Amino acid sequence: AFTKFTRLNSTEYEVKLVDTAGQDEYSIFPLQYSMDFHGYVLVYSITSTKSFQIVQIIY
Repeated sequence: AFTKFTRLNSTEYEVKLVDTAGQDEYSIFPLQYSMDFHGYVLVYSITSTKSFQIVQIIY
């Protein structure tokens, strides 16, 4: 995981990036990463059309 703290409008936020690919075949967003959050960042490979298509389906 990669963690970064950033400030926006006098409020500090923790941004945590976690690669969950292949960790849970039954759920796109595993429950362990679904508590106390404000959103998701969906990432795809610019060299993989399939990964871009999957992000479009999820979004």
